[in-house]
Amino acid sequence: MSRYNNSYSNQIKQAWALTLISLISFPKRAISSLVTMCSIACVAAVMLSVLAMTEGMMKTLERTGLDNTILVMRAGAVSEIQSVMFPMEVNLLKNHQQVLRDENNQSLVSAEMFVNAEYKVIDSSGVLDSQSLALRGISNTTYRFRPNFHLVAGKRFTSGVRELIIGQAIARRMPELTVGSSLTLGGTQWKITGIFADNNSVFESELWADIGVLQSDYRRGTSVQSVRLAMEEGVKLEQIEQEWQADPRLNVRVISEKSFFAEQGKNLTRLIRWIGFPVAIVMALGASIAALNTMYSAIAARSKAIATQKAMGFSPMAISTAIISEALLLALVGALLGILPLYVLFDGWTAATQDANNLSQIMFNFDISTALISQTLLFSLAIGLLGGMLPAVKAMRLPVTLALRDH
Repeated sequence: MSRYNNSYSNQIKQAWALTLISLISFPKRAISSLVTMCSIACVAAVMLSVLAMTEGMMKTLERTGLDNTILVMRAGAVSEIQSVMFPMEVNLLKNHQQVLRDENNQSLVSAEMFVNAEYKVIDSSGVLDSQSLALRGISNTTYRFRPNFHLVAGKRFTSGVRELIIGQAIARRMPELTVGSSLTLGGTQWKITGIFADNNSVFESELWADIGVLQSDYRRGTSVQSVRLAMEEGVKLEQIEQEWQADPRLNVRVISEKSFFAEQGKNLTRLIRWIGFPVAIVMALGASIAALNTMYSAIAARSKAIATQKAMGFSPMAISTAIISEALLLALVGALLGILPLYVLFDGWTAATQDANNLSQIMFNFDISTALISQTLLFSLAIGLLGGMLPAVKAMRLPVTLALRDH
């Protein structure tokens, strides 16, 4: 047992000594090593970007919605914009016995309108740019369904007037939209009276205006897109849905508000992963090939040195460990070159993506957490390990006589 421990300790010392020798001779392989590190840096940056986007978007949507609020839309509607409901249906829904009531015995219900508003602006180069923004028509009862709502600037809009408030995600993304400024939506001028926050939820990607004015401007009559109902604790959603589906006067889809936005998040992040991860995998293969070439070149250039080390008594295991360690070090440095600039420049940065269901923009913050950095580092080290293993096996099997004769 003691002999085994001594042998194992000796191999560790040998591997450590050879690793130091490799590091000292690193400047001789600086160009090829730099190619490997840059390749891995690009992979790490793409990988972390995809993870940060999905994490940021999921957190934004997870913060949206309440557990005791149900969202009612037209049956078959995937999103609010695909739905249409009328006052008779709203009255039937709000009179359900399990809907909570306020201090005046009025049902806690919020009928809301949702449209994609075309926002046109001339950019810095003088080109007319058009973007689709989520415009929500609300009433005073809507605020009761947003417990985290608070104004960070300005005041609420005045009912019956073309005024609106904007989410702070939009304000960050579009700094030209400030309190007191005006913007054109659908050919009509609106004045911004305030900027609001809502716990970094998806509602911060929206514009809010008076529902009556919006219905008039967009010629929707008295129709709405969705109805939110505050329900009693422990309500059975399936039972209520069956009850309303059995009513011939109603044709609705019932879902908890929390679940609705969670589904939206899964659909959006799935799309990002389908696009981003294949790109990262292709780049990872390229980086692995670059690492293989670097380490094979290093072995070819040092074959005589490796043969001499074997002749001096260095074990093949110690030599291969030194080669793998060098490959891992290149991967680590490359990963840090990709991660650190991304973290410094983009952590917390507000980005926007198109919601395929609503066809409007959703703003979210890049969330580069320690867990995501760790995952990216492990992925990069796996590339380095793959790039170092085959050259290490070649070095182990390199005959001493053949290596010395080749030089």
